[in-house]
Amino acid sequence: MNYNQIWGDLIIEELVKQGTQCFCISPGSRSTPLTLAVAKNKLAKSLIFFDERAASYYALGHARASGKPAVLICTSGTAVANYLPAVIESSLEQIPMLVLTADRPPELQDSGANQAINQTNIFGNYIRWFFDPGCPNPDFSLEALLSTIDYAIFKTLHPLSGPVHLNFQFREPFFENKKISSINHLNQKEVYIRYSSSNNFLPNKEIKYLLTNRPKSGILSIGRVPRDSLIYIRKLAKELAWPVFADITSGLRLGNNCPNRITYYDQILMNNMTPAILKIEAIWHIGFPPTSKLWLKWWESNPSNQMVWIAEHCERHDQSHNFRMRIQMGVLDFCKQILNELKLKNHSKNFQKNTLDLLEEDKKIEKILEKHFCSDNYKKDINDFSLARKLTEIIPNNHCFFIGNSLPVRAVDSFGSSRGSDIPTALNRGASGIDGIIASACGYSSGMKRPLTLLIGDISAFHDLNSFKLLADSANPIFLILINNHGGGIFSLLPISQKTDIFDSYFGTPHSYEFRNIAKMFNLNYFKPKSIDDFVVEYRKALTINKSAVIEIFTERKEIKKERNSIKRKIKKGNI
Repeated sequence: MNYNQIWGDLIIEELVKQGTQCFCISPGSRSTPLTLAVAKNKLAKSLIFFDERAASYYALGHARASGKPAVLICTSGTAVANYLPAVIESSLEQIPMLVLTADRPPELQDSGANQAINQTNIFGNYIRWFFDPGCPNPDFSLEALLSTIDYAIFKTLHPLSGPVHLNFQFREPFFENKKISSINHLNQKEVYIRYSSSNNFLPNKEIKYLLTNRPKSGILSIGRVPRDSLIYIRKLAKELAWPVFADITSGLRLGNNCPNRITYYDQILMNNMTPAILKIEAIWHIGFPPTSKLWLKWWESNPSNQMVWIAEHCERHDQSHNFRMRIQMGVLDFCKQILNELKLKNHSKNFQKNTLDLLEEDKKIEKILEKHFCSDNYKKDINDFSLARKLTEIIPNNHCFFIGNSLPVRAVDSFGSSRGSDIPTALNRGASGIDGIIASACGYSSGMKRPLTLLIGDISAFHDLNSFKLLADSANPIFLILINNHGGGIFSLLPISQKTDIFDSYFGTPHSYEFRNIAKMFNLNYFKPKSIDDFVVEYRKALTINKSAVIEIFTERKEIKKERNSIKRKIKKGNI
């Protein structure tokens, strides 16, 4: 009897019973028992990847959208190590992930055997749980194996979502050609162990303390939150009648979906238009930390009298160290409880003066940006900021939106339009890496079951060339908007750009490449618009064709800082 094969079948069958929607496999010999079990299981939905890094980022994106852990399967050696960047992102952003790695048996460890490395705790403290049951054998009961799989899935979600690593040492031969007799455990329809989730509930005395001490003027700051909580966050914002600072990761930053949202709070802070904010007496922040550095710095240098952080986890995410009250509970549950209490009290639903003042400043900035981005010179040329502005106006409402790190996210967060669609928006903001962006976006589209528009830079695209195949294979079309400014555009905004003698060579990462032939290699439609008007036409044409496409837009890296400063001056002067 081949215990490798028995274990492989049982592991995959139990994961399928757990509702696993996605198995991401990078082929290898040592992982044969697991891969073979997926291939034989008719209910196991799998994708095959050229490389482990792309597979892991795809799994990350899929889980970000679906809320359920995707499963990674790979062979031993450096294959495992290639999962590390996505594992880090999974850990920091609390996205569930299950990593199944194959390993050499003990007699091949530390013996010079090929492809044998020390895989024990290879991901360090980024893992929620690590376990290695040893080589498949009759002494490790099948009940214990099933219990291990069920516990691993539970640990990806509770008490803090994140990655779990199971390491399996397989001896050869990996399988037998003859059919193995059925195992009773495989005939069970239910999972072997069922875990119940804990309930979050805020004691009434905590609610009363929070609301009794609540000042009239405050800011409701929203980071990344579960999408199912957005309806109740909007209701809470309306009841509080406070201005809302919605981060690009929140799902509230784009679209006209929150009447008291201050869309351009980053611009207000950047241009020191802060009198109304200085009078604010409270900040309630919900979810993960914001993207805006200016808003984070404000917390540090201008703490309000009441600073409350509400999150679904117990991690310390306050880099200002000024939040004096921390509430750990589900965001949806928090909003429901607070709303129920607010409705029992007499309170004004009219906006306070500080809210009205900020809304007025926001409208002024909106007019300035509209005039700036609609002027004649922007009909002729494209720059990083005008592209972000226009794109957020025209993305279809049935799409989802994935944004690359570095300059793209800052452009969208600062200048994204409030007049576009209310769409799911995501990015890898935990460690803010520029690797694996395309793979993550493809996984996110798969998990959302929607077409997707992706905005990234050229250096990010170079990092993830293998994943152009994922674009071509995606079940839903993905439209890659690629900003090619021939290098690392974000560095142009940093003080080091003033060191002109070394800047280009050491930071600018200049190149003269374009991505036309990459698109051709993977049979992707390719567009190269030369103006904003051209971009609108080509983007809509790509949508009509309904096939994954690359839309490459060339901008001038040296103009990035000049353009940002020009907008900043106009806003500061109130030049409408």
